[in-house]
Amino acid sequence: MKNKLLVFWKIGQFINESKISCENVYKKYSELCSYHYGMSEVFSRNNVRYMNKFYCAFPIYYESLEGLSWEHYQLLVNIIDSEVRYFYYRVALFCRSSVRELVCLIDNDYYNLLQKKDIID
Repeated sequence: MKNKLLVFWKIGQFINESKISCENVYKKYSELCSYHYGMSEVFSRNNVRYMNKFYCAFPIYYESLEGLSWEHYQLLVNIIDSEVRYFYYRVALFCRSSVRELVCLIDNDYYNLLQKKDIID
């Protein structure tokens, strides 16, 4: 897969925009993508769920999204507040943070730490 992030984003877009609601939607898309692409571990139910979250968190695909790995996005999409998520996204891009470094920033609540010091704004 040449551009795996774009494929993952497109799968999330398709799931989100198709408005197909069934009990096992992630399982069905997982099986369909595994059959089509032939990589069942990449298209596990959990990963397909993250693909949908990826699309919802980043509804416009642009080239700078390719600056981070899929593992980065799996962390970022779990941040509910879009302003905080975008902050960590920009920090990870700017600093070229590893996944481990991004986990450390999120776990240590770096965003709120900077807010308290009035550095942001």
